[in-house]
Amino acid sequence: MSEIQRQVLFTFIYSFLIVIAAQLLLRLWSKLSTHAPSGIPSLILKSSRMPVYYSVLIIGFYLVFQRLLVFPELGKSVGLKFISGVFYSATVLLISYLTYIVFNVFINWYLEKIAPRTETRLDEEFLPLLNRLLKILIFFIAATIILSHFKVNITGFLATAGIASLAVAFAAQETLANLISGFTIMIDKPFRLGDRVQLPSGEIGDVVDIGLRSTKILSFDHNIIVIPNSEVTKAQLVNYSYPTPRFKIRTPLGVAYGSDLKKVKKILQEILSRNPDVLNDPPPQVFFTEFGDSSLNLLIVYWIENYQDKFKIIDEINMEIDRRFASEGVEIPFPQRDIHIIPPEGKNE
Repeated sequence: MSEIQRQVLFTFIYSFLIVIAAQLLLRLWSKLSTHAPSGIPSLILKSSRMPVYYSVLIIGFYLVFQRLLVFPELGKSVGLKFISGVFYSATVLLISYLTYIVFNVFINWYLEKIAPRTETRLDEEFLPLLNRLLKILIFFIAATIILSHFKVNITGFLATAGIASLAVAFAAQETLANLISGFTIMIDKPFRLGDRVQLPSGEIGDVVDIGLRSTKILSFDHNIIVIPNSEVTKAQLVNYSYPTPRFKIRTPLGVAYGSDLKKVKKILQEILSRNPDVLNDPPPQVFFTEFGDSSLNLLIVYWIENYQDKFKIIDEINMEIDRRFASEGVEIPFPQRDIHIIPPEGKNE
């Protein structure tokens, strides 16, 4: 028996052993996936069971055929080279698929276990997109490796792909900016669902949705304000809900000249202290701020537990101030001017 015939015989024997080893590994893998603790390890083992089985087969067959190609007589065989190339390509694709499975398991686990407990739908929208992009990237790299193995010049292919990617990036730069900004919002969390924010334009509303491309705010007029995420990340927003929903109310108030300010401040302090919604810590305060054109101006400052009660509490305080001032004889003046007319010289008034 010649050396070549002996190697061919060994090839068949090795191939048979590889099939047996793959079957044994498949059974072992199945047992490991059954007894593995629940969570990511179990999911990876279950998802990769068949790909690992086929990977062992194909990698084994590829290595066996590589042994035959070292002989000059067999190395020139187009058929063996083609079969070896097919096994190489299949090996690269299977390894790429296994890599994708690992990423896919992590992403699906996060979407199932973590995403429902977060306060934004941003991750639920972003992660499926990331999953698709990873799939394209992994198999693009696999195709590049396979073409390089067959000595295909991929320089032009990569240059074309780069130019196409650049063109797409320019065409969709606004969309990409919103996507990146959405990811930034998810990481930085300047606001959460339900938070009340004030926009630079002065509009105030509650955050009802944080999407991949835009953020939606429900205004007090019950209208939805849609803002691109790229604008949100650049804008200076005021978040009334963070770090706590506590809210400070400042109310300017004017009383007539000649009023007893000590008495006025005492009345205001009594009104604030008797209201159950006004916090005692920090204590409410009343300041005499300026001499106005028509009034002595004061500033009432107090805190409430929740910004959502702002208008109700302001109404209660103002109604009580009006009642007490009327009963105590404290005047709230309206703007007025004294006009003095000077007659021309030589004429009587």
